[in-house]
Amino acid sequence: MTGIEIPDASRRDGDKQDPRFLTSVERGLRVLDALSAQYGPMSLTELSRKTDLTVPTLQRLTSTLVDAGYLEKEPSSKRYRLTVKTVDLLYSYLSRNQFAERAWPHLVHLRETLGVSISMSIPLQDSMIYVHRLPAYAGNFENTLPGKKIPLCLSAAGRCILAQQPRQAVEDYLAQVQIPALTPFSLTDPQKILAEIDLCRSRGYALVEQETSPGLMTLACPVMRGKTARAGISAHVPLAGNDAESFVAKVLQPVVSVSHAMSAS
Repeated sequence: MTGIEIPDASRRDGDKQDPRFLTSVERGLRVLDALSAQYGPMSLTELSRKTDLTVPTLQRLTSTLVDAGYLEKEPSSKRYRLTVKTVDLLYSYLSRNQFAERAWPHLVHLRETLGVSISMSIPLQDSMIYVHRLPAYAGNFENTLPGKKIPLCLSAAGRCILAQQPRQAVEDYLAQVQIPALTPFSLTDPQKILAEIDLCRSRGYALVEQETSPGLMTLACPVMRGKTARAGISAHVPLAGNDAESFVAKVLQPVVSVSHAMSAS
């Protein structure tokens, strides 16, 4: 299979038959993942629903994570949230990742040339994770932050990644994955998403309107390493005051040029 390996639902939690697999570590990371996807603190009961772990197990895990400095417990509500210590993990990744470092000047030049917001995201399992986000206007604060995860099949960059796969593999993937509705405009019908991926495969870019963030239009192109799609470069503009045809005409060629330059680096 060319491109990334499409995630298999049966293997997403690792190989638990491997004698090296540590269940306690996996469960602790499951707690961190659940909190990272939440907009506010969570109670043990809420964490139990999200992680499929029992409350007694979560009491031990959260106590350990609090002692380690990754969680804090609100005294009044007894709910848990991530601490600033988790930001250090993102810094460590970005500051030591050569691909992210090489991408930076290309992305800055692209933003200055086009005057629109630019981002780079990298696939991980069922998601695209923003590694760089360069805002060009005062928009939604959340849309300026690296580290955010977007479902692979809803993200413009994610559809570029999936478009590198054989159609049957993508169809099988869409049949097994849960597709959330991030906004009222998110496509949740697998066949409609498949049609968008087919369109991306034929034209070389993906265009998404308001599927991941209300009022936002995004165009993305893949960054390749041989036949493998390793990242996506995206340009974003507010939908208000912009139409798709003019947006594509303005940004497509510069974004393609940068994606090719990064593919060659």
